[in-house]
Amino acid sequence: MPNNANICPVCGYPNLFEPPYDEFSCSSHEICPSCGVQFGYDDATRSHQDLREKWISGGCKWHSKGTKMPENWKALEQLKKVKKNNGKPQGV
Repeated sequence: MPNNANICPVCGYPNLFEPPYDEFSCSSHEICPSCGVQFGYDDATRSHQDLREKWISGGCKWHSKGTKMPENWKALEQLKKVKKNNGKPQGV
């Protein structure tokens, strides 16, 4: 079961290698393979909600060329985990 702290706050992707931000608010600089947001860069000037809306308006496409899209991946199901909790991943 994935660690709830390793969920993308933009798209709800549950398998980030590490939390987007640590307990000191330092970013991981990881790029979410699902939505393509780089923590500490893209979200330095735009809110997670703005980035989410941009990803949605672009069709919720899988971003990564290096990380294979999970089998049976459903962007809208994944997104529900974030949207249901007012922009925060469930359990965080």
